[in-house]
Amino acid sequence: MRLIFGLCLAAVAASPALADYWNYKDWHVVTEPHVTEQDSYLTCRASSGGDGDPILAVEVFSGDAGPPAFYPMAKVQEYAPRHHPTLMQQGGTVDFIFDFDRSFSIAAGINSWINDEGLAEAESALRFQDHLVMLQMMKQGRWVEIWAGNDMFYEASLSGFTAAYGKMMDACGFSLDLPAG
Repeated sequence: MRLIFGLCLAAVAASPALADYWNYKDWHVVTEPHVTEQDSYLTCRASSGGDGDPILAVEVFSGDAGPPAFYPMAKVQEYAPRHHPTLMQQGGTVDFIFDFDRSFSIAAGINSWINDEGLAEAESALRFQDHLVMLQMMKQGRWVEIWAGNDMFYEASLSGFTAAYGKMMDACGFSLDLPAG
């Protein structure tokens, strides 16, 4: 019996640390510890979408520089089914249009690729100067439309974003404050 108990404890001690999860309305936060021989840090991510829809996400690492020098980048990630392309294509742009000010949009470039399993993936890439503006707009809005060219391919809910952003930043040791826009 002691041998079995000892083996179970050894297996638990050898397994990687587990991630923590929280839900805030339509947003989810996950923190995942990473431990290497040289360093240990947390990856903290807030996201909405998935389950076949694109994912709108914000991510930080506990070892990075944080606000006010650097704000995390919001991005859209798209994963296409096998043998299908992504709607976001390399060299194109996506536009983020918010519910409360449809005359204003934020554009982001697109990076797309084929992963090691042969599946198409793509993600948006905001310019550095747009990181804070995007977060401020997300904090104010109820939803954001994401357009690739002339096609709206995803409408992301922002319900719960502010709480999820605060939890993500707190978990990775950064200031919760997001200056007003």
